[in-house]
Amino acid sequence: MTVAEFLNRQMHLRRLDEWEDLDMTIPQIKTLVLLERLGSLRMGSISMHLGRALSATTTVVDRLVEKRLVDRSTHPDDRRVVLCELTEDGREAIHRFWRIGSERLQMVVDLLDSEQLETVVRGLELILQAEQEIQRNLSSEQCNSSGN
Repeated sequence: MTVAEFLNRQMHLRRLDEWEDLDMTIPQIKTLVLLERLGSLRMGSISMHLGRALSATTTVVDRLVEKRLVDRSTHPDDRRVVLCELTEDGREAIHRFWRIGSERLQMVVDLLDSEQLETVVRGLELILQAEQEIQRNLSSEQCNSSGN
């Protein structure tokens, strides 16, 4: 097992059972997070942001509508355009999703002293810097390949 696999498993393993209680698939959670961050979106925009086929996205949104977590409405200026947005229950569901992670993390933080926390923060800063470097490299590669 690589270091990355070990860290990923340790960070997420205990939360999986709690996330399972939300009774949602990963694509459903990703859709709710997207709508939380960007607000009302057209189905095609959701599909594009998630990198999924429109038919698969429609199925995911259909399930979220059935669960009353997402609502569909027509655009005020163009009735042909259907917008998807979080309902109040959808906002509460995504709030529970974020709360699960933060509550568990707070328990971990409470067990560490200030020196240990500083070490953790330094490690996370290094990981963030590496991730930013990867993102810059990917963006640069995409620009170079689209220019050819």
